[in-house]
Amino acid sequence: MSSPLLPIEGHLSPSSTDTQAVTSTEDTGSFAAGVTPLDTALDVVASRGGPPPYVLEQIAAAGRIDEALRDAGEHVRFLTADDGRTSIELQDRDGNAHRTLSVAETLELAAGRPLE
Repeated sequence: MSSPLLPIEGHLSPSSTDTQAVTSTEDTGSFAAGVTPLDTALDVVASRGGPPPYVLEQIAAAGRIDEALRDAGEHVRFLTADDGRTSIELQDRDGNAHRTLSVAETLELAAGRPLE
């Protein structure tokens, strides 16, 4: 299975025409006066770990399935028609469709089971 990632295009920094933030003690004071304290404290959990182990295992399993398909000279492609319906094709390296897959067959393939 493949999912092409496209680069972000365009200017990402704020333009010079954007409204500039105004900071003054008067503005800060009026803002603070309008904020009411909560009855209960908020718990903030910050983590810099990474994905949970089960997610990493699923990513690794998907990678192994993709590698097996590529070794066989195939890949799965999801196509969307003009009417919004999606079809799933098993294609060769050149993009020629071997067959159209049902959702059940695609899930079997994603589970690592060979197609019949």
